[in-house]
Amino acid sequence: MMYCPFCKGPAHTRTSRYLSETVKQLYYQCTNVMCSATFRTMESVDSVIQRPSNTDLAGDEFIAAHSGKARKQSL
Repeated sequence: MMYCPFCKGPAHTRTSRYLSETVKQLYYQCTNVMCSATFRTMESVDSVIQRPSNTDLAGDEFIAAHSGKARKQSL
C-alpha cells in the first residue's frame, strides 16, 4: 500500500510488472472516491542486509523440493 500523493489517502496496487530482476513498476489507484487518482511507482532492491548462508542445503529434502518453485505475485 502507498499513500496517494494528492489527497494522502490510501492507494492500493492495481497491477505490477518486473522491469528487471531487482526493479518492479507498480500501478496504484487511490481508494478515496472523491480523488480516485492513479499513479505509478518503482520498487527496487536498495541494499542487501544479509546474503544467504553458504551452507549446503541440497541435502534438505524440503528445501530442495521447494527451491525451484516461483513465488506467486500478489495483486
